[in-house]
Amino acid sequence: MLAAVSYPVDVPPPLLAALAVVLGALLFAGSLTEGGREGWIGLPLGGACAALAWYASARFFARARARLASDAGFLSAYGDLIALSIAIVSVVIPPLAFGALAAFLFLLVRGRAAEGRKYEGLRILR
Repeated sequence: MLAAVSYPVDVPPPLLAALAVVLGALLFAGSLTEGGREGWIGLPLGGACAALAWYASARFFARARARLASDAGFLSAYGDLIALSIAIVSVVIPPLAFGALAAFLFLLVRGRAAEGRKYEGLRILR
């Protein structure tokens, strides 16, 4: 939903991030309440999970955009499709959401480790 709104209307990324964190918190709390548990704990945990996902994916796609330079036209669409796929799989098979959370943590850790190295790309030896 956020991706569809952000294409025709130029919404700044910090506002999209804030909306994603709020929606993540509400969805987490709602799913806990539906399962018969206390929903209030889902507000901070859901917000933290959404913030982690936003931050890790934003850094990943920023690095990819920097490497691709002018060929990064469809990168945002790919990111939105990946986010939609993760959301659908997490709703259909809820335990897989923990796998997505682990993947975002992995992206964040590997991204920080890769920042210190310089990307050299392919070289042609003559």
